[in-house]
Amino acid sequence: MDIYLASDINNSIIESLTDGTGIRLVIFTCGCIHHCPECQNPKSWDIKNGVRIPVVKVANYIIKKLYEGDFDGITLSGGDPLYQSDAILELLVILKNKIKSLNIWCYTGYLYEEVKNLKAIKYIDTLVDGPFEKDKKFPKKKFRGSWNQRILHLSNGSVVMEE
Repeated sequence: MDIYLASDINNSIIESLTDGTGIRLVIFTCGCIHHCPECQNPKSWDIKNGVRIPVVKVANYIIKKLYEGDFDGITLSGGDPLYQSDAILELLVILKNKIKSLNIWCYTGYLYEEVKNLKAIKYIDTLVDGPFEKDKKFPKKKFRGSWNQRILHLSNGSVVMEE
């Protein structure tokens, strides 16, 4: 199976201190139906703008980077990663089988209630849900762009804590 990244693999998987707790590898995917006004990545809305790469190649690249660096986990971003939920599921299964303690965050414009039955959700530790709403922009809300977005800590796909 293939996944569509926002650009080539080297530019779609980057280090970050702002997309979740600690030092993270952020994976920027392509494809999004939300089209939030003032989106940070409007080019990523159309999956055709992405670069198609085999999931196994992406997983191996991430695993190598994780072993080479001092990372606290990965963050799925986009676009909307759950737009490609089957490819994301395959990626997360490979990663969790290799690194069982891997901490996974995912940013999505969907509400948890809309995606809670996706198989990929069971592999995600923290879900930041809800579309970015420019009239609710609040830059001081850590890890969120607007105050309507929730930080949901999950265990086996169920919410255990909300921030």
